[in-house]
Amino acid sequence: MTPKTAKFHDLPTLKRDKILNAAMKEFRYGYKKASTDAIVRNAAISKGLLFFYFGTKQGLYEFLLNYTTNLLRSDYFEMLNLAHRDILEGFWQMSLLKRDISYRYPYIYDFIKSADIHRADIPTAEIAQNLLQRQTTVLTELYNACDISLFRPDIDPQKTFNLIYWSIDAFMDDFDSKTPNWDNENYDRFLQELREYLDICKKCFYKN
Repeated sequence: MTPKTAKFHDLPTLKRDKILNAAMKEFRYGYKKASTDAIVRNAAISKGLLFFYFGTKQGLYEFLLNYTTNLLRSDYFEMLNLAHRDILEGFWQMSLLKRDISYRYPYIYDFIKSADIHRADIPTAEIAQNLLQRQTTVLTELYNACDISLFRPDIDPQKTFNLIYWSIDAFMDDFDSKTPNWDNENYDRFLQELREYLDICKKCFYKN
């Protein structure tokens, strides 16, 4: 961490997150297409101040990669309990952790995926690829820990796992797109609908 990025960390949380969210939102289309003019406009700061903290556009991008990587490792991967024998409870926990992170940083996952797709634009973007590989590893570990004997015997357990994961992931993306304001009422509705979808999965894929 440089002295200037240390000063960025010293900013009030709301102001710091506003800058980070503006940058993630713009960089989700790739490094080359991103405009620092759009970032400072959405963050409501001057371009001079942005470059004071990060030096260059690349400096900002690399800071974001490291920041999001460390955040997801500490607040997502390291918080996951991979010992769930009931895979639906594992997906419940994963969904809540992902929702909590997305609530604070709505564009974080789009940014990471984009950094992986466009990693040829800047060498340090390979960090995103490693992070996505870690997510794949976590899913494999979660599957290996689950009790597949809970599934119906006439269906393939790996395909069942994939269907549940894809369904819940799509539900969360759809809910996010329709929920601009995450107040307590909407969060409660999210929890209720998530549990309802998991209950449907249980009726479809589990033994009676």
